[in-house]
Amino acid sequence: MLLSRDTNELVIAASRGLPPEVVSTTRLKPGEGIAGRVAQSGKAIFVEDIETDVRFMTSGNSMRYPSRSFICVPLRMKERTLGVLNISSSDPVRQFEERDVRLLTILADQAAITLENMELYGNLQHFYLEMVQTLARAIDAKDSYTHDHADRARSFARMIGRKLRLPGIMIQHIEYAALMHDIGKIGIDENILHKPGKLTPEEVAVIRKHPAIGNRIIAPVAFLSPVAPMVLYHQEWYNGQGYPEGLVGEEIPLGARIVAVIDAYDAMTSDRPYRKALSRHIALAELKKCAGTQFDPKVVNAFVEILSDEARAMDAQTGGQPGEYGLN
Repeated sequence: MLLSRDTNELVIAASRGLPPEVVSTTRLKPGEGIAGRVAQSGKAIFVEDIETDVRFMTSGNSMRYPSRSFICVPLRMKERTLGVLNISSSDPVRQFEERDVRLLTILADQAAITLENMELYGNLQHFYLEMVQTLARAIDAKDSYTHDHADRARSFARMIGRKLRLPGIMIQHIEYAALMHDIGKIGIDENILHKPGKLTPEEVAVIRKHPAIGNRIIAPVAFLSPVAPMVLYHQEWYNGQGYPEGLVGEEIPLGARIVAVIDAYDAMTSDRPYRKALSRHIALAELKKCAGTQFDPKVVNAFVEILSDEARAMDAQTGGQPGEYGLN
């Protein structure tokens, strides 16, 4: 059982042999029952007979435990209680002894260290992601023509991932890739990013370095390692005419193919130094035209369906005519 910081209640985080309804409904405040007392005091409790011990709370259920004796030890790290570890024997005859309590206390100490490390790692991941989000928004601010581009890209990535029914963890990685795909522009001269006219071949070569720069920023971070290839290859073309390596079709990571479609659409529908934003209708027509050459056709189809659904929903809400928002 772990102590929830939100509710300050002990909840069953992992179990074996308990009915699902017991796992889902059991909640104990510190001080309630054996587990609550252990969480509150930080000291182990050894119950010789579950059936007769008045301290043992069953939360109103009629469930019978498979053994008579029961041990509850705290999961503590320094002065903080993380939860408790409850053990009952699968042998209805065997009773626990004091040496079992000592052994379980040692195991609980190791488990608490593991939990603390997991929490620290989770906090580190959260901190790094927030830092990268800040960098991504700094890129948007640096290039005023792409304001809020990173946040829009992340939202589109989530919708496409769900439309393609991808696994949750993969959708999360693609969201991160969409958020961070232009982070390499932090290393690109602002004069090139803001240039209103046509870029020279030398300036194009500089711009084309941004995926590799982004990859170098992200790749060293272990939990973002699946994201790095998506950032590196988001400028590849489905027909092999892109950069940096000229990958073809399925050789390009799916996340990179998704980001490529999102990036192109957002670029077309945003004001640029050299032109005004294109309409959604024109941008989608261009995506369809380039499906199979620049873009993965199945990603384009999924994205078009998403935007069409959004437009229909908007028409329905506003009472507009079908297709009023330029998607038909």
